[in-house]
Amino acid sequence: MELNYIAILVLSLVSFFGGAFWYGPLFGKLWMKIHWEKPPTEQEQKEMMRGMWKMFLMEYIASVLMIFSLACLIGVLPGYSGMMIGFLAWLGFVVPMTISTIIWGGDKRKYWCQKILVSVSYRLVIFILAGYILSLWR
Repeated sequence: MELNYIAILVLSLVSFFGGAFWYGPLFGKLWMKIHWEKPPTEQEQKEMMRGMWKMFLMEYIASVLMIFSLACLIGVLPGYSGMMIGFLAWLGFVVPMTISTIIWGGDKRKYWCQKILVSVSYRLVIFILAGYILSLWR
């Protein structure tokens, strides 16, 4: 099976920076509301940013693993479109794991649905887009 490693790295960057857009300008206010009763002060924000590079690095590694796995699935299932494989991987793995993480992770119940919808919809966009591009960019 041949993999296009450049496509995997590029799509991993798209996923990483797409998340910054998704959880920033697009849904940032809602995300802040879900996680904090009141917005953090400037001092609290500075403290949170310390060591944030480790979280960014781990998120990028997670993006690489996710896109690499999707590329492998597309490679071993040539009878299906990349978008279909992306959708099925999202439906079968991302959705159940995200729901479990949120309901068992100590999040407030009143925000479960919103957090689940924001989280899984972001991954759906990434999986469909990556599946489409990986199937074209072999």
